[in-house]
Amino acid sequence: MDTVTEFSEVKVARKYRRRSVDEKRQIVEETLSSGRSVAEIARSHELNANQLFDWRKQYLDGRLGVNGHECALLPVTVNDASDSGVAEPAASTPSAPVSGKIRIQLPRGEIHVEGSVDPDTLRVVIQCLSR
Repeated sequence: MDTVTEFSEVKVARKYRRRSVDEKRQIVEETLSSGRSVAEIARSHELNANQLFDWRKQYLDGRLGVNGHECALLPVTVNDASDSGVAEPAASTPSAPVSGKIRIQLPRGEIHVEGSVDPDTLRVVIQCLSR
């Protein structure tokens, strides 16, 4: 008894969904703020976890753009000190330390600054934590 079995290959079209930059940013921010794992969030959005990790890297490098709701430019006008009637502040010297506190929250950490700080050092720290 000879039997012939036919084999037909069925191709299933894959669903590739293009995500906007805003969607990517929103999903990445969900991974950074919620207590859920990246894999769990990827599954809930029907994504591969590796793709989501790549988007996170892009986000932390600043390559996913800036959300227009979080950052805005403000108009600034500069007046000469003689025009404003306000005396120009004296230059900071080691004998006259400036005290104050500032808290900077970044995606990779938080910086607390107290007292006087070297601006170049602070710039380097902020750049390193912003990447």
